[in-house]
Amino acid sequence: MTHDEFMDLDPQAAADKLNALMAEGKTQDEAAAEFELTKPDLLKLNVFFVKDKYIARAWGGYTSTKATGNEGAGELGLGGSFKDIKPVS
Repeated sequence: MTHDEFMDLDPQAAADKLNALMAEGKTQDEAAAEFELTKPDLLKLNVFFVKDKYIARAWGGYTSTKATGNEGAGELGLGGSFKDIKPVS
């Protein structure tokens, strides 16, 4: 598989391929070198190396700029402020 073909994979398939190489005994760097991957390539794919394995979209929720509705949620509510908090008696 060429570098360009690898870059066309979805994040989970890319992580699976890299983990398969590591299962064969390759190191993290050797697995990435198999497909001529650099760290920016892995970031572009949303593939991260965590706890001795590759995972896809480790922090997927933080890669989007679209509001989820959970911003400021909780006691303050969306758009609330700290002055709205009532002391607990």
